[in-house]
Amino acid sequence: MSANTVTFTDSDTQKCPFHAYEAARSLSPAYRDPANGFFIVTDYDKVRAVALDTETFSSETGLMFVKDSEIKEKIDKIWRENGVMPVNTMVVKDDPEHKFHRSLVDKAFTPLRVRQMESYLESIVDDMIDKFADKGEADFHNQMSVMVPLSVIADQLGVPRSNMKKFKFWSDTVMRECDQSNTPEQQIEITYDMCELHRYVIEKAAEYKAAPAECMLSDMVNADVDGRRLSIEELVAIVAQILTAGNETTAAAMSSAMIRLIEEPGLEARLHANPELIPQFVEEVLRLDSPIQGLFRRATRDTEIGGVPIPAGSIVVIKWAAANRDSAQFPDAAKLDLDRTNSRRHVSFGYGPHICIGNQLARGELRIAISRLLQRMKNFRYARGDASAIRHPHYFSYSVCELHIAFDRL
Repeated sequence: MSANTVTFTDSDTQKCPFHAYEAARSLSPAYRDPANGFFIVTDYDKVRAVALDTETFSSETGLMFVKDSEIKEKIDKIWRENGVMPVNTMVVKDDPEHKFHRSLVDKAFTPLRVRQMESYLESIVDDMIDKFADKGEADFHNQMSVMVPLSVIADQLGVPRSNMKKFKFWSDTVMRECDQSNTPEQQIEITYDMCELHRYVIEKAAEYKAAPAECMLSDMVNADVDGRRLSIEELVAIVAQILTAGNETTAAAMSSAMIRLIEEPGLEARLHANPELIPQFVEEVLRLDSPIQGLFRRATRDTEIGGVPIPAGSIVVIKWAAANRDSAQFPDAAKLDLDRTNSRRHVSFGYGPHICIGNQLARGELRIAISRLLQRMKNFRYARGDASAIRHPHYFSYSVCELHIAFDRL
């Protein structure tokens, strides 16, 4: 990749996209990726402006639906026969439907609700740590980062933790479905796997329809907002989004925090000595290592971004991660700085009406997990040298799939 041919479809770039963001930023306020024609927005102020202008830049891009007529016919048949037809909800829906969908789930993620969950979250974190604490090493990503948020979101939805492996598989499947580089064969396989999730949600929904309970899925199944109820297609789509957002993003950030603890000189010692800095550390990790690097918007009319013409129908990618490293907003932006005064102004949870519903819960999980780890362990280090942290390429997700660490018990 040269300075004048930046593309975010390249797998090596996806594993570490930060130099590419700087290159794109230097080339244009809305850099047109030659590989797919998408307009890439990297400037902090412009990213926020696009996110706020929901009339000009719609969240309903159509990218999650297959367009190729031959494969679309096959996939639609799989949906109809094995699950339900996909529909846009929440993250990929505009108001007023977006607001309706959010109203059914946002009460579970308020700051007050998260504060009330403090001891519950601590018990989950300690339970996960107990499973590997005596061994002196772990695949931190899969034994800790994934398991903590997945346990929490399973409990909140009202589905048993005994199905945890399946939940993780379905969560991964949702992320795979969002990858723009899928082949037709991969997309067909993914569709069958998604239909398995559909059937599971439909079965649980029927249970909660017959016998309501105190959980999010029951609330959604039985909710009536001004005479309107969720369709089964909407319910399935929302559960898939919650399952993935509640797991994937927090897991990625937790592993990024561990990598920072290992690689940043003096960081672990400073946090051991000053645990009150842990919330600030969480914000800096979220800023520097945004789990979701960006999301898509579709231009509803001819417009412009920073003087760059954007024709109607164009796909615009608002790169949260690039905005978080915009030096105009965050001086010395690539540096982790526990004394930075504006870290919380990052946009890792999005911005505007589509800001992540679960951002307070994610922050709580990360803060508690890091606190408990530092209270119980020290001298975090890689267990397998250069093969310790294994990243997988993805168009907008930034995460490891394995993280092998060693540590000493306190």
